[in-house]
Amino acid sequence: MKQKLQTFGRFLSGMVMPNISIFIAWGIITALFIPTGWCPNETLNALVSPMQRFLLPILIAYSGGKMVYGDRGAIIGACAAAGVTAGTETPMFIGAMIAGPLGG
Repeated sequence: MKQKLQTFGRFLSGMVMPNISIFIAWGIITALFIPTGWCPNETLNALVSPMQRFLLPILIAYSGGKMVYGDRGAIIGACAAAGVTAGTETPMFIGAMIAGPLGG
C-alpha cells in the first residue's frame, strides 16, 4: 500500500516539477504587480488571473498527458484541461492533474 501511494505521489509530482519555473515566475509577477504588491501596475496585474486560471493548469495537464502517451497525449491532455478550466471561475489544478493523464 505504501509503495503504491508513493508511486502515485511521484506521478503527480512528475506533472508539477517540470513546470516549477512557471510557478515561480507567476509568484514573482503576483508579488510585484498586484495592487498590494511591491510595484503595483494595473497592466501587468492583468497577467495574474489568466495565468492562474488557464496557463498553469494547462501546462500541468500537458505534462501529465506527455507522461502517459508522449507528444500526442500531451496535446490531448492540454485540450482536456482547457475544457475543464473553461467550465469554472476557479483555478482547476486538481482537475488538470486528472484530465491531463486521462486525456493522454
